[in-house]
Amino acid sequence: MRVLITGGAGFIGSHLADSHLDRGDEVYVIDDLSTGSMKNIEHLKGRAGFHYHLDSITNQHLTAELVDLADQIYHLAAAVGVRLIVESPVRTIETNIRGTEIVLHHAAKKTKEGAHHLDLRGLRKNGQGAVSRR
Repeated sequence: MRVLITGGAGFIGSHLADSHLDRGDEVYVIDDLSTGSMKNIEHLKGRAGFHYHLDSITNQHLTAELVDLADQIYHLAAAVGVRLIVESPVRTIETNIRGTEIVLHHAAKKTKEGAHHLDLRGLRKNGQGAVSRR
């Protein structure tokens, strides 16, 4: 299975990536490191099947490519923390709302092309927030 984890350099995302790699899945991570850290994924960089991109989910071209590759998507990218939200409200909105719109848009577009079924019942949560295509 090919898994995309947005916000994959965060605490939860990095552990999720580790777990999927242990299962033999191919893992794609995108993170702009605004709240995540390279230290969280440093140990994954040499593992087979691990791919990471230091970029924002608002990069539509890259996000579209990664969504297209994925069989399962965990959308964890978010601007978090009171200080960040207070100091950068526009950036927070762009990341949290616009970023989510972009991920969902490309996932839905992929579904419309007939390649897979995307179950969006409340963003069908597979354990920890995955959106699955069947």
